[in-house]
Amino acid sequence: MYAPPNPFSKDISTVNKLILLVTKMAFIVFIGGLLEHNSGKTTVARDMVNFFKKNSAMKISPFKPLSGNNLFYHYDQIKKNTAEYKDFVSLDIAELLHETSNETKATIANPVHKVNTQAIATRFFEEGSISAFYNKYQDSEALIQRFSFCDEAGNQKSTYIVNEPIYKNRKFWNDEVLTESILKKASEIKFFKNDQEYYSLNSKYYADSIQTSFEYLKKNSDLMVIESFNNSAHPAWCVRESNVILLLGPGSIFIYEPDVYFRAIDNFRAINRNKPSTTNEVLKIASPKEALYLPLDETDRLETVTKLANQIKDTIG
Repeated sequence: MYAPPNPFSKDISTVNKLILLVTKMAFIVFIGGLLEHNSGKTTVARDMVNFFKKNSAMKISPFKPLSGNNLFYHYDQIKKNTAEYKDFVSLDIAELLHETSNETKATIANPVHKVNTQAIATRFFEEGSISAFYNKYQDSEALIQRFSFCDEAGNQKSTYIVNEPIYKNRKFWNDEVLTESILKKASEIKFFKNDQEYYSLNSKYYADSIQTSFEYLKKNSDLMVIESFNNSAHPAWCVRESNVILLLGPGSIFIYEPDVYFRAIDNFRAINRNKPSTTNEVLKIASPKEALYLPLDETDRLETVTKLANQIKDTIG
């Protein structure tokens, strides 16, 4: 199996360079986060996309396989995005697409997106106490989740799965203007009533949605910048192709060899089959090739990202 060349190696073989030219596939940079929130993924991804837009003629495609935004915290931004894209899309991918000069569809760049909400108050009576209620429902629930599928020509269809108990409770949810126009154009709508039904539908559509969009972008881009979801080691296990792995935390960039990184995930999953693999678990198993300081100051941060981007640019040639 061909292993993508490491752009930070001082000696990339002529054979590997020829393989990159012959396959004509996108060079892929994967950016993961060490924290569930605020690791700096979008900031560094934006800096890198912006660098290549200004300093190369390459077609750059940001890719956010999985995303989620919460109505309680992002309501105005979600409304703004739906007005612009006529669909539910990640706030992060909208920011990254604004940095590019190509015409990538937002729903290809972000094939799976969840609109989340908190549990409605009536669930309190099922739990019997406020502490039990907030302990169980401290995380948000999916209200609507979009799965977009892409063919070789870039044509799309979308399936939406909808949380029936919450969505049909109009005392709680009454913003039909935000959702109805989007759901009307759906290829398919499936309602779920509980977690079991949600996970079943997710398993049915998830991999195909991400893989078809990834394959299209890979064939129609020179560079892909993949931004992960929260602190997931990789939110799209059907996608195992990357030339550079960058893991970010506040003030830090850890650079991994792709084969070392994916082998660590494989080892973790072999032992913990039912537990999601996180970047923290990878760090316990495998050491990065290099660790860099990511400055707080914007000018210094841009200098660090620019050095990395230049190394990548030199590798691509």
